[in-house]
Amino acid sequence: MESISTILFYFATLACLARAVIRTTNGLHILQLDGYKTGRYLKWIRQHLKNCFEVKEILVIGGLLVLTAFYPQYHDSWFFPMLCVAWGGFQVYLSTRRQKVEVKKPLVYTARAKRVFGLSICLLVGLATTLVLIAKTSPWRIAVFLFSEISVINLTIANLLIYPLERTINGAYLFSARKRIRTLQPRVIGITGSYAKTTTKYILHQILSQKFNTLITPDSYNTPMGICKVIRGELTAEHEIFIVEMGAYKRGDIRELCNLALPEIGILTAVGPQHLERFKSIENIAKGKYELIESLPADGLAVFNCDNEICAGLADKREQTGSPVRRYATEASPLVSVADTADLIATNVRYTDNGLAFTVHANTEKFDITDTEIQTRLLGKHNVSNILAAVTVAMECGMELEEIREAVANVEPVPHRLQLTAGAGGVTIIDDSFNANPVGAKAALEVLTEIGAGKKVLVTPGMVELGEREYEENRRLGEQAADVCDLVILVGPTRTTPILEGLKAAEYPSQQIIVALNLEEVKQHLATQVQAGDVVLFENDLPDNYKE
Repeated sequence: MESISTILFYFATLACLARAVIRTTNGLHILQLDGYKTGRYLKWIRQHLKNCFEVKEILVIGGLLVLTAFYPQYHDSWFFPMLCVAWGGFQVYLSTRRQKVEVKKPLVYTARAKRVFGLSICLLVGLATTLVLIAKTSPWRIAVFLFSEISVINLTIANLLIYPLERTINGAYLFSARKRIRTLQPRVIGITGSYAKTTTKYILHQILSQKFNTLITPDSYNTPMGICKVIRGELTAEHEIFIVEMGAYKRGDIRELCNLALPEIGILTAVGPQHLERFKSIENIAKGKYELIESLPADGLAVFNCDNEICAGLADKREQTGSPVRRYATEASPLVSVADTADLIATNVRYTDNGLAFTVHANTEKFDITDTEIQTRLLGKHNVSNILAAVTVAMECGMELEEIREAVANVEPVPHRLQLTAGAGGVTIIDDSFNANPVGAKAALEVLTEIGAGKKVLVTPGMVELGEREYEENRRLGEQAADVCDLVILVGPTRTTPILEGLKAAEYPSQQIIVALNLEEVKQHLATQVQAGDVVLFENDLPDNYKE
C-alpha cells in the first residue's frame, strides 16, 4: 500500500506541476504587458486575486489538512491513494479543459520572455522536488497539492532574480544603439506629451516624407528598448530625419531616451492627467515631459502647444534661456493671451464634407508666410493642434508652406485614433480605441455629433491611469455623453461606475444605457440595437491587464 500511495502521490504532484506551468504562461502574459515591472505586476495580482488563486481549491485542501491533523490514520488507509487519484485527475482535467480567452495583444515569446519563463519553470521543478522529498511520508504532504497556486508568486521571484542579467543585456543593446545613432547622425526630432504624441508623430512623418528620407518609431514604441530596437534594426545611413516618440511613467524616463536618441528638435504636445496614477502629480508630469526640452542643445528648437496652459508656461521658461522657441495655438484657445504669444495660429476651423479645414496665420516674423487654407481628412478639431505642430517643424526643416499644405491634404488617418470605417449593415464606425484621455474623449464626442444622421452610439470602458482624477474625469465623460448619445454601452460593470453616475446625474434615460462585461457582449447588443445610418464610437479599448 505504501509504494502505491507514493506512486500516486508523485502522479498528483506532477499534475499540479503541469498546471502550475500552464498558469505561469498566463501570468507571463500580464507581466509582459506591464513591461516586466514587478511592482506593476504585483499591483495587478492584488486587483485580480480571484483570477490568480482558486479559493475553492485552497479551502478544500485546507479542510483536508485539518482532517489529517485530527485523524492522521487516514494516511495509512485507502483514503490517501484515492485522494491522490482524484486530485491528480482534477488537475489534469482543469489543464486540458481550460477555456481559451481571446486576447487583444497575445503573449510574444521574445528572448526576455523565454528567459523569465525558463527560470520560472526551473524554480517550480526545484521547489516541487524539494517539497516531495520533505513531505513524502509526512501527514502534511497534502499541502503539496496547493503547488499550482504559487505560479504567480514564483513568476515574480523569477523576474526579480533575472533582473540583473536583463539589465546587463539591455545595457549592451543601448550602448550599441548609441554608437550607431552617433555614427549615422540623422536629424532627430523628439515628441512627447501626455497625449497626441503618436498622432503628431504620424502626421509629421507623412509631411516630411514628401521631401526627406524619414524614419519613425512605429506604433507606440516609446521606451528605451523599443527605440533601441528601431535604431539597431531599421535606421540606416540613407535616413535624413529620425522622428522619435518619447513616453514616460516617471521622472527621468525621457532624459534617458534623450541620452539615447540625441534630439535636435523637441515637440511638447500637452501636459495633462494621463498616467497621473504613476507620476503622482501634474507637477511631476510637467517636469518629466520638460526633460525633452532640457535635453536639447542650446540652439535646438523647442515647439510648444500653447492651447495647453502648462505647455505655455514651459515655453516661457525655455525662452528665458535664450534658446529658440516656437509656439502654436488655435483661435479657440482657452488662454486669453494666446493671440499675442503664439507664432502660428489656426483660425476659421470648421468641418467639411471631407474632414476639416482651417487657415494658418503667422503671428510673428519667425514665419515668412501669408494666411493659407489647409484641408485634411482627419477628424476632430483637436487634430488641428497636431497638424500645427507638424507644420511648425516641417518649416524648420526647410519645407515650403505650399508643399506642406499638399502633404497635409493627403495625410492618412492614424489607426485607432478617430479612424472612420464602414461597419456591417451600413453602420458607420468611429474607431478611437487607442488610449483615451479627457481631451481626446471630448473631441471624439464632438465628432460623433457631426457624422451621420442616424442614432449616435458610444461604446467605452472609460479612461484609466488618471490617478486621483480618474473618477472625476470618467464621471464628466458620462455627463458629456448624455448630451450627445442616443445609446451608451459601458464595458465593465465596476470600472465604468463613474460614467454611469455621470449619465444619471445628467438625467440620461436608463433604458438607453447597457452595461456589458466584455466586447463579445457588446457585439451581441450592437447586432440588435443599431441599423443602417447609425454611428458607433468606440472610445478606448483597455488592454488585457485591465480586464475585470
